[in-house]
Amino acid sequence: MKNLITKAFLIMLLFTTTSFKNKTSTGIVALEVSYMTVMGGQATILNTDTNTYYYINAVDTYGSTEVPHGNYELVSASTNSCSPPLISSVTTSTGYTSFVIDDNNSFTIFASCY
Repeated sequence: MKNLITKAFLIMLLFTTTSFKNKTSTGIVALEVSYMTVMGGQATILNTDTNTYYYINAVDTYGSTEVPHGNYELVSASTNSCSPPLISSVTTSTGYTSFVIDDNNSFTIFASCY
């Protein structure tokens, strides 16, 4: 009986410790694309805390990805076709390529071809 109570206690302790683990919080990074001829675009961002790359693909005018909270750097962004004489332009919602994703911040990348 004592052995059964000990096993039950250990199982309950295991469930309790695993259910209270910190969940990773996430945020959204979006890519909005303006295009002249061919729809879509892509962007690459780097989580500078973990050195992990995330890729955003916009099939037409919008794409997004969910990323963990942290510090990021925009590595690249472009539309699917922007050849001369058209000019590619990339801007961000903050005006900077470095950004933070947390409970209070999201981030949008604007890629256009004009």
